[in-house]
Amino acid sequence: MADEPLFDVLPEVFQVATRTSPALAALLVAADDMQRPIRNLLDSVEHVIDPLCTPQALVPYLSTWVDLDWLTLAGTDASAPPGDGIALHRQRDLIAISAELSARRGTAAGIATFLRIATGIDGWAIRSDPDDCRLIVVAPPEAKSQLDVVRRIVAGIKPAHLTDDIHLAEPLAEASPPQPAAPGAAVVA
Repeated sequence: MADEPLFDVLPEVFQVATRTSPALAALLVAADDMQRPIRNLLDSVEHVIDPLCTPQALVPYLSTWVDLDWLTLAGTDASAPPGDGIALHRQRDLIAISAELSARRGTAAGIATFLRIATGIDGWAIRSDPDDCRLIVVAPPEAKSQLDVVRRIVAGIKPAHLTDDIHLAEPLAEASPPQPAAPGAAVVA
């Protein structure tokens, strides 16, 4: 009986009575069984609020804490195909660095970082045209299948006074293989 966690927090008079009363001892065991799941949860609460460890069902809830719920699609899971939303592991990464993203919100570097993490693709070019009050986003060719998500992200994080213009960069041309040197030509290494 003394190994029950509730036993230690009882006043001394109840601790003594629990040793001599089977009914009180049974009540204490029942109360302990009812509270065990809650104690287990509270003992590991840091894992519940850590976006990298939390159960999948809590990721959308955590996104509301850091103002990213506008980006989370209902039903999005880890196997979401490109274009349908942001995969679960990318949502977790965005939540984990949300303070940094918030501090850099509206800047070219902040928008590029957000897009890189949300899509998993590098090579974003962000610039603004102050004369036209326009934000120009040049997406790498690999982002073609995720343009709907890119548009939602840019609309959600760009400065309010700017319109957005999203372009897909042209794929780089394949480098042609080196041509053999003509006979008698000098080869520079």
